[in-house]
Amino acid sequence: MAKKKQGLIDRLMLGKEKSEGYARASLPSNRWELFWDILKGRLGKLVIINLLMLLFFLPLIGLIFIRYTILFNIGSAYPFTQGFGVGYMIPPTLLGYSERIVYDVKSITLLLLPIAGIFASIGISGGAYVIRNMVWTEGIFVANDFWKGIKQNFKQVCVIVLTYCLLFYFVILSISLCEYSEVVGVDNAWIFTVSRVLSYVLLGFFTLVALHMISMSVTYELRFSKLLRNAVLFSIGLFPQSIFFLFLGSLPLTLLFFGESFILSLGFVFIIFIAFSLLFLVWTVFCQWAFDKFINDKVEGAQKNRGIYEKVKESDSGALKQYREQLVMAKHIALSSKPIKPITDDELKLAELPASFKRDDIIKLNESKQAIIDDHAKYVEEHMNDPKFVELQKESCEEEKARLDREARIAKAKRELAKRNKNK
Repeated sequence: MAKKKQGLIDRLMLGKEKSEGYARASLPSNRWELFWDILKGRLGKLVIINLLMLLFFLPLIGLIFIRYTILFNIGSAYPFTQGFGVGYMIPPTLLGYSERIVYDVKSITLLLLPIAGIFASIGISGGAYVIRNMVWTEGIFVANDFWKGIKQNFKQVCVIVLTYCLLFYFVILSISLCEYSEVVGVDNAWIFTVSRVLSYVLLGFFTLVALHMISMSVTYELRFSKLLRNAVLFSIGLFPQSIFFLFLGSLPLTLLFFGESFILSLGFVFIIFIAFSLLFLVWTVFCQWAFDKFINDKVEGAQKNRGIYEKVKESDSGALKQYREQLVMAKHIALSSKPIKPITDDELKLAELPASFKRDDIIKLNESKQAIIDDHAKYVEEHMNDPKFVELQKESCEEEKARLDREARIAKAKRELAKRNKNK
């Protein structure tokens, strides 16, 4: 029966067969090659993952838009740029007005951040899980695995995101308050400057911690306390690498900070199609390298170097040396001391079963097998006394005798040692 073509909906929901085209020998040999291999070979699936994640990031994007709209409208209504005396009252001073307004708007709008964070957790838990499977070069069913990732990781990821939202809220308000205090000229303004800098550092550091926690949560089953502890250690110990790969993965998002309309439009295109999935792909590849180096050796049953293929170097490969030693020793084993008939007889062929076979066909198949076995036995009997096979048999017998003598001496030594221990 011919194989049915997979429908469009099935391909979108389930993808093609798992592990298609991924022979072990064709896998990339390092993490950089793995990243480019996924980016080139599975770009379409990365776009689908990004669209699914973007769907759950819409509340967060909407919150950012609302905050921007409120600040824009207030900036247009308040007399920051208009001339006085044309319908505007002259205030005693505008010093700190804008900073105070920004602080008030942030303190109100960011109260909705946990709600947006819960929705974002859904997209993060599903997208991070699918991309982890990509990095492991497992076959993925995008929608199916996305839903599976949500079921497995949502609770853990949601706790991480809500914790980050809480810290983000207080740090952002602290920064706004410090900016206001610096502008109004309070005493010891340098304290607020230092506090603002430290707040930015704390927020950046905990951003790294949260990303490490998300990667660990979709890879290992750990309690929140252990996730936090390990993530802090990774963020400190791998601080330069974490900064580099976070910047590398966030490059499409940085286009939003350029004022030119073309670059800004390009940034929005990246956000729609690949920005989030690219960030998690870069970060997951980096974290899997870190897990192989620092964690997987200590975790029972954990597999190292998943998704990459270590190419054999002829100069220093232990496996290759062992293979060559086995080739040298092959002539000394019992099997090589027996004659083996070359496959040259065209008249001895294994009968083939037709698509619709009967009992007579099975009898012919068994008869052909037996004919080959009998012919080989006859060849062995005729050539058993050939000089080379006699010599190999002699060497094999001597090695077997030496092995038995060695085992007998070891057993005797063990018995004597047991007697001495007993006498003591």
